[in-house]
Amino acid sequence: MKRLFESLRVMCPASAAVLLFAVQPAAHAWQPSSALRLVGTERVSYADLDLSRKADAEILLARIKKAAYRACGGDPQRHPAYTFLSRRVERAYKDCREDAIARAIDSVDAPVLSLARLQHAGH
Repeated sequence: MKRLFESLRVMCPASAAVLLFAVQPAAHAWQPSSALRLVGTERVSYADLDLSRKADAEILLARIKKAAYRACGGDPQRHPAYTFLSRRVERAYKDCREDAIARAIDSVDAPVLSLARLQHAGH
């Protein structure tokens, strides 16, 4: 074990980072797939909107999407693992955003907002 720590100490930081990302998926394998981790939160105000109107529902949907982007870490290309695992990183960010948007829309419980989301998904 002592030799392992000595070899890790001598390794360059980039190699250590690759090793860390290789071990990380195995460490999370025991978690159930339905378990969610809260990455971040963003407050979205809609007190100024009338959610019975389609135009206002569209405005709220845009606000929710922007908030989900920020809450889920922003640009996935800025993640340190992006150069090694670009597809996985992109997928993780996309899944986070989609889940955040769905939870926000469910919490608002406005049929016009749900319809606006379905129409945007079809485009």
